[in-house]
Amino acid sequence: MQTKTNVLVFSLAAILSLSVVAMGELPQAIADKEHDGEKKLKFKKKADFTADCAQVNTGVGTDWGCKASFWLDKKGENLKYKIRINNMDLTGWQTIEDATDNVGKVHLHTDADGHVLNVWKAPIEDDAQMKAIPSKGILKGIYDDSDVTSDEDAAAGNIGHHDTSKPLTANLDDLCNGSFFVMIHEAAGPGVLKGYLDTTKQGEKACNKLGF
Repeated sequence: MQTKTNVLVFSLAAILSLSVVAMGELPQAIADKEHDGEKKLKFKKKADFTADCAQVNTGVGTDWGCKASFWLDKKGENLKYKIRINNMDLTGWQTIEDATDNVGKVHLHTDADGHVLNVWKAPIEDDAQMKAIPSKGILKGIYDDSDVTSDEDAAAGNIGHHDTSKPLTANLDDLCNGSFFVMIHEAAGPGVLKGYLDTTKQGEKACNKLGF
């Protein structure tokens, strides 16, 4: 016959046992969440950098443009971006006119080092977190050093050496000193949009904390 004391001891033991199991499973649950393909990062609401694109080669006869926002995490290891392209089609869903206004490439460049990040289409989409919303002409994602193009791809001739994506952390000085710009290419013609990243006051503070 069980006494109240025995029942209480048994109940406490059961609770402790379940707690140990739960604690043992928790790290794995967290690890799965961290590796589910989505970055769990915190960024401030206001952008650190902004860009307005204008046509580089005039006379194409269009009203294309773009507005872009960028955020750095506090360690300077991740660059979140949102690029809204106006009056050009990502996959035929935005202006729905004809093939002459299709987007062929979207890149981030620097003045000194050419391509830094290949975002959309040719030669390759390098950002693993890149998402497109074609109906709104939006590209968004989070770029980090794990998204760089491998040396093997370049050596194998899959992409040109000037089309490789570079490490973000090795280009923070160019990002902070205003050398970065967005470049958008028309798919079947000479149209090109370009817009330099302007550093906001919040971005200046972020760059100063990172030593740039």
